[in-house]
Amino acid sequence: MPDKSRQRIQRDEVLTAMGYALPVLGGLFGVAYVNINDMAFINPVWAVGGGVILGWIASRILRKLLG
Repeated sequence: MPDKSRQRIQRDEVLTAMGYALPVLGGLFGVAYVNINDMAFINPVWAVGGGVILGWIASRILRKLLG
C-alpha cells in the first residue's frame, strides 16, 4: 500500500516545479507579445529572454516568500 503522506502534493514539490514553470511561462508570454505586436522589437530574442528572466525573478521571489 502506498504511504498516505506521499499521496498529497508536498510544498517542496510545488516550489521546485514553480522554479521551472514560471520561466517557461515568461518565455511563452514573450513569444505571445512578439506575435501580437509585430514591429515592437527588432530582435524577438530580447522579448523571449526578458520573459524568461522575469519569470525566473518571480519564481525566486515566490520561493523566498513561501519557503
